[in-house]
Amino acid sequence: MSWQSLKATVLVACCAAMAGCCSAVQDEPAPSNTTSPNTTVQDTTFQDTVEPSVRYVPLDAPAGMSQAVVVEGFPLVYTRQLLPLGREGKLVGEGSAEQQIGQVLANLKTVLDAAGSGLGKLVRLNVYADSPETADRVREQLSRQLDAAVRPAITAVVSPLPHPKALVAVDAVAIAAEKGDAVALERCEAVAGDKDCADAAVMPRGGVVYLSGQPDKSPRVEATAKSLTKLLEIVDQLKLERSQIVQLKVFVDSPKDADEVLREVKRLFPGQITPPVVFAEWIASAPVEIEMIAHLPLAAGKPAQTVRFYTPPGVKPSPTFSRVALVQTDRQVYISGLSARAPGDGEAQVRDVFAQLKHILSETGSDLRHLVKATYYVSDDDASTMLNKLRPEFYDPKRPPAASKATVHGVGHADRTLTMDMIAVGSGR
Repeated sequence: MSWQSLKATVLVACCAAMAGCCSAVQDEPAPSNTTSPNTTVQDTTFQDTVEPSVRYVPLDAPAGMSQAVVVEGFPLVYTRQLLPLGREGKLVGEGSAEQQIGQVLANLKTVLDAAGSGLGKLVRLNVYADSPETADRVREQLSRQLDAAVRPAITAVVSPLPHPKALVAVDAVAIAAEKGDAVALERCEAVAGDKDCADAAVMPRGGVVYLSGQPDKSPRVEATAKSLTKLLEIVDQLKLERSQIVQLKVFVDSPKDADEVLREVKRLFPGQITPPVVFAEWIASAPVEIEMIAHLPLAAGKPAQTVRFYTPPGVKPSPTFSRVALVQTDRQVYISGLSARAPGDGEAQVRDVFAQLKHILSETGSDLRHLVKATYYVSDDDASTMLNKLRPEFYDPKRPPAASKATVHGVGHADRTLTMDMIAVGSGR
């Protein structure tokens, strides 16, 4: 089905600026957070017939972005990380953030257009930049290319990149055209890339599986193989196929060595094109951690619950993150990267971010118990320690989101040391 033929409802929620922490809601008893490894996931989930819609929820976000985007009923395209490279693979605009941003956005447009999408259908944009200022300029350049009503969720992190002279890179999630019932992995010849690696994966409408990062402390190449193998074993336990994987995110201690990591990733996808891959630096004792997103087909009907959480056999459950979140609905809430509204110590930042998060979830029909994916970026020990200490105050220990935490050089806001990137589903209330 083409974008033009879909009668999508675009609702731009121009809400007032956020107030303080919202009142806690009394929740229903939590379902179990485990799924039998012998369960065939496709046979136990259901899909509603709904009119496709996208709702941008700006709240107090800067121009050109939303605090949250609610998407329902659409296929989605996930891209790989795109660098400021021309078609021949050479860096464009050495030393110029403006030129590199322009090239990155041009590459993103090309990849999205080829996948049956476009910049005007963006849902989420992840920005990796040399500074918060460069990240802000990405938003500003992008907003000039979009209709005022199109305001994607944006998360930014300060990180070195696989190309040593690159100042910015992006990856994205966007609404796509129907391409059948299976994941379509696509290589776009109009942008520089690897012929064996997909530039985009078009995921049919349906559910999604978020698999938390798997770190390994072996040497980098060996760690890559072990980390990804653990994830693929979970995919097998869930009776999913490797062809259903739509994106891999690799946290690596040395982005300049991304090529050797990518070679190892490709080795573990024999006989098929490798799904889109994204790289971000992290500062950790383990050289590599990999997280994964996969398509979850849904049958007709209404699910008993919108999300289930799975702990693999032999793994001790954590009260602050789940190993796997199985989203049994095609309605998701993508939340922009949240940082504290004012500078402060680690505790103040964590509490302020969770206050913002609770308000956004309330505005989008969700709550803390229906978070499905979290990525925490921290840039000092205080923020990292307080995040670990305070998360139990906010999460139901039986159903925390799938998550990764990365220590990075900087987050997307000056004078802050924490950014939280979140995805949720509706609470059903």
